[in-house]
Amino acid sequence: MSHQRGFRRAALAAAGTCAALVALGLGAPPAYAVATTLYVGGAGCSDTGTGTQAQPYCTINKAATVAVAGQTVQVAGGTYTEKVTVANSGTSGAPITFTAAPGANVTVTGGANGFFLSGKSYVTVNGFTVTGTTSYGIYLSASNNITVSNNTVTFAGQQVKGLIAAGVYLSGSTASTVSGNTTDHNSDSGIYLNSTSSGNTVRGNESSLNANGYQRNANGINVIGPNNTIIANVTHDNEDSGIQFYTGGNNNLATLNVTYNNGDHGIDDLNVTGGRIIGNTVYHNCTTGINVEGTSGSYLVENNIAVDNAVYPAYNGIACARRAGNIGIWDSAPATTTVNANLVYLSTTGPMYVFGSSYTTLAAMKAATGQEANGTQANPMFADAGTGNLRVTEGSPAIDSADANASGEQSSDITGTARTDDANVANTGIGARGYDDRGAYEFADAGGGGGNPLPPAAALAVTPTTGTAPVPVTADATGSTDPQNQALSYTFNFGDGTAAVGPQAGVTAAHTYPAAGTYTVTLTVTNTANLTATRTVPVTVTAAVPSPKLNV
Repeated sequence: MSHQRGFRRAALAAAGTCAALVALGLGAPPAYAVATTLYVGGAGCSDTGTGTQAQPYCTINKAATVAVAGQTVQVAGGTYTEKVTVANSGTSGAPITFTAAPGANVTVTGGANGFFLSGKSYVTVNGFTVTGTTSYGIYLSASNNITVSNNTVTFAGQQVKGLIAAGVYLSGSTASTVSGNTTDHNSDSGIYLNSTSSGNTVRGNESSLNANGYQRNANGINVIGPNNTIIANVTHDNEDSGIQFYTGGNNNLATLNVTYNNGDHGIDDLNVTGGRIIGNTVYHNCTTGINVEGTSGSYLVENNIAVDNAVYPAYNGIACARRAGNIGIWDSAPATTTVNANLVYLSTTGPMYVFGSSYTTLAAMKAATGQEANGTQANPMFADAGTGNLRVTEGSPAIDSADANASGEQSSDITGTARTDDANVANTGIGARGYDDRGAYEFADAGGGGGNPLPPAAALAVTPTTGTAPVPVTADATGSTDPQNQALSYTFNFGDGTAAVGPQAGVTAAHTYPAAGTYTVTLTVTNTANLTATRTVPVTVTAAVPSPKLNV
């Protein structure tokens, strides 16, 4: 009781002080702001603490139970044996971000999932290694506007019937982005979008070496839901297809993907309608490179490069004796499917193309079907197919020959290189631009598409570099250049645990340091060949001198 009376007296005294301040015209004291960053890991950690830099939480899951809209959870390097269950949602203007500390290697392992989000919105999971989970590595359920970026997800589930698991799994999730991740050696597909997941974007991931082990079934990317965009991914050496669209996966777009050496198709479409397969590079897969079959229909297949599919063993040398052809439109699909401006080639004998019937040459297929008016049968002149470098080189018939008006055709390539007119090649393309290239890569004279492009040069000025907290600073990358004169994007990391700014086209970014400390501003400059350069500038912030207390 004495503690309660003391608390009540203190509260009344505080109220009286507030009233006195207001009476003096000084206003009420400011409310305490919620910390923008919660810290996890490191010396002195405690899950009963405050999550500050001085007293971080020990587990990511503890931070996940308390993080609210607008907060970033920054995790120090180390291995965290836990399942992280995200408790709250962010908002469109104030997401919740989970991220590895700058330069830190953070591994999450040993739980059913690395990260689990159910019924959540506006959350980002960025920069973690998730491995050795008993179920899906990263699992989104009935969630929306989630970003899963720049993670490595490996060894999810077991290669045992009933225990397999995908690396990244979306169930009933919408308007979310899976980008820049590496998913390999999982016991089911690297990335899986189930039948109730729609309106999502899967961009810029590499998915390889995923396998059930006891049956041919694991894909690089597996899509069962409708209206998703699968763009600029690399899938290779998976047990089944590189990218698969199965029953329920209607009206999806697959564009700018590179898929090779997979144990079934490069891009497989079974019992799906309304799909678009535009500007992909498909090489050396075990069976038909681009495959549309079953009850599929109303497909558009344009601007792809499909080479040496279904004629050589792929995926660990396993021989294939299933459906053939670089491009195969089978069963009920030919009646409503359009194919045009694709480039096909075989370095040995075999079926070149299937459109209802099988043809050993593109010319025979054209004559029999009237399809592929702008199709080409020729060597695409890959830079080094044996090492997976499927960029085209100068003189390739893929250059300046695509249909720029094809639905789903992109204005830049898999690396972000803008469509470029090769001055050495006559434009034979059709549509708004006569110089789009076929396949996932755009060739650029200066080396941006084929050849060996050079990295950019980064320049960074920060103003000011010292001050008393709080210190607003401006980072300026105006002096950055690119030897090929490619467009540059800029990412600014201010070194205090807040989310990076960018990548963006703008050359400046503003930030305020609220607390004393020594910080490092890091600029990363990226050109359209996806080559980078960095530059750092230190900033020193001193503590503000406390104002004298007012006696009232």
